[in-house]
Amino acid sequence: MENKNCMVSILCTAYNHEEYIAECLESFVSQKTDFPFEVLVNDDASADATAAIIRQYAEKYPHIIRPFYQEKNLFSQLKMPGLFAKVFYPEARGKYIALCEGDDKWCDETKLQRQVDWLEAHGDYTACVHNTVLRFCDNADDDRPLVDEQGDRDVEFSTVIQGMSHAFHTSSILARREFIVDPPEFHLVAGSYGFTDYAIGLWLTMNGKVRFIDRPMSMYRISSNPEAWSSNLGRRYDKLKEFIEGECAMMRSMRPLLNAEQSACVESELILREYELYDITGQIEKLYKEPYRTVLRQKDIKYRIKTLIKKLFPALHSKYRKRQGYGDY
Repeated sequence: MENKNCMVSILCTAYNHEEYIAECLESFVSQKTDFPFEVLVNDDASADATAAIIRQYAEKYPHIIRPFYQEKNLFSQLKMPGLFAKVFYPEARGKYIALCEGDDKWCDETKLQRQVDWLEAHGDYTACVHNTVLRFCDNADDDRPLVDEQGDRDVEFSTVIQGMSHAFHTSSILARREFIVDPPEFHLVAGSYGFTDYAIGLWLTMNGKVRFIDRPMSMYRISSNPEAWSSNLGRRYDKLKEFIEGECAMMRSMRPLLNAEQSACVESELILREYELYDITGQIEKLYKEPYRTVLRQKDIKYRIKTLIKKLFPALHSKYRKRQGYGDY
């Protein structure tokens, strides 16, 4: 397939996804389009049958699927940005880039066609995204859409900076290749803390418009396995602490690239992240100093009373933290 004939490169990472990878790949090859596309799938030295399943699909769809098999896990060595830069970016031939991890999938065979049609007709848009179904593999909740708002619309920087759960999921992204294969420095900072979707979403909205189609065309599996990023994030305080530290580091590294409006949004969100970090690490006295005191005043009365008790009775607070499993930060 020559570069000029490939409209979309689908980039798929897989690691110990034997339970889901077949559904994922099937959702790619089932796309109904009037243009050619390719699937680049990387097995990152899985210890299960993931690689074998990928081989079966690559043999069945050699004109679509281009597999890569690692003998040693690249993510542990290079993190996500390094893995993509080494494996995917030099090989991707599409005008547009789509993303989906091996434990997620697409659930609408018209997804790519709808997104490509929009971007082909609107040159001022960097990407087209859509709604996503959340599937709770631990049965913690019923299936539901990621975004509750109704109707197609443009996604603003001010929405994405609040967090990807307010905007769109990685599995929904179709972007112009130049905004994916040449990421800014803050993307690498985010990747060093184990996440990249947040940085990608911000970069796309910093460089143009992003169109949101209010149609659930992908599925994000939450807690798909113990190693998944989403597994126990809310109950693993060490993991949560690292994630928030990463968000703060990413936001600080973005500053030179922002306009005045974007900068104001980032500074406001940075205060909220720092507040949360002080809260989960037990630095309650900092919450009573500005600018964090303003955040505290906006909390509900029950939360404020609990926080005051923590401040007035540090020994009691210490016992509470130990019982909740916060660990010693």
